[in-house]
Amino acid sequence: MKKVVSLVQLKAGNKAKVSDILGGGNLESKLMNMGIYKGKEVSKLSHIGLRGPVVIRVGRTILALGHGIAEKIIVEA
Repeated sequence: MKKVVSLVQLKAGNKAKVSDILGGGNLESKLMNMGIYKGKEVSKLSHIGLRGPVVIRVGRTILALGHGIAEKIIVEA
């Protein structure tokens, strides 16, 4: 069974597929430019602090996303 959570709730070291982005078109196109879009597989590397950035790997790129943005990215674990 697939579990649907936000990127913030995903445990570090896990891979997941992006299933939804809860933001306007601006956020979606900003993330698309970073290589994050629906259906894309991402790996969560770490989560710094309680409200700190979330570090993910998309393809061969490592990105640090702000907590607020990471909350809006819904993934299937």
